[in-house]
Amino acid sequence: MKNQSLVIFLFLCTCLNLFGQENNALIAGENLKYRIHLGFINAAEATIKSSTGTSVLDNQTVRKVEIEGKTTGMLELFSPLRDYWSAQIDTKTLFPIRTEMRKREGRYRKEETVLYQMDKGFAKITSPQNKPVSSTISGPKDLLDLISAYYFLRSKPVADKKPGSRWSAQVLVDSKIYELVLVVKAKETIDTEAGKKASIKTNILLPKNNLFKEEDAIRLWISDDEYQVPLKIQVNLKIGFLTIDLIDYSIQGKKIYFPRASL
Repeated sequence: MKNQSLVIFLFLCTCLNLFGQENNALIAGENLKYRIHLGFINAAEATIKSSTGTSVLDNQTVRKVEIEGKTTGMLELFSPLRDYWSAQIDTKTLFPIRTEMRKREGRYRKEETVLYQMDKGFAKITSPQNKPVSSTISGPKDLLDLISAYYFLRSKPVADKKPGSRWSAQVLVDSKIYELVLVVKAKETIDTEAGKKASIKTNILLPKNNLFKEEDAIRLWISDDEYQVPLKIQVNLKIGFLTIDLIDYSIQGKKIYFPRASL
């Protein structure tokens, strides 16, 4: 993974929250927007959008989810980034059926499509930038991509879980499978763009790498309400703190948390 995609990659990884309503995690017409800061620098923006309707793919009813990220401010001048991900997700199992990725980061370009055939034990990866262009990777039947992991884990009814409770997921990222673990810490009231909000503080544990200062360097605050979405994320990088804040949220065009935005 190119380092220039770090901001958006971290945004996706840290959105792996486990809170939501059983069987209702993949909400039609849900739209979340986040602002991303690196220290005091306004670095990027990212959005998550789910389609209002469903379609049929490989005999499965799917809903499409799209995520877009772009740099802003000073980083847009010196290191412009335009990243796009989409996933066709089975509405019953919340497993991915087909995913797409497009990266434009400076002069770097990468496109990738993944077809998940986990009932046969593998996923097919196609990218014109890879050699060979097409390849397969074996994995567990419950293998997820980052987008489906967001919804699959969000569907778990864990609001009553005690501090120290943890869950994990096997996730395919850039042709490699990683285990991501979420640990519940405590309930807190935090300041957000929409005012003070009750939340549940959690930590994301990632495999050992050279980007983070510590194993539990990612801290995630999830709204302690019926929506149960990521409100705030802090990432302790070796180059400084990355902060991600929810700045807009709507469902089927109805504003949630941000009534002034509709005025």
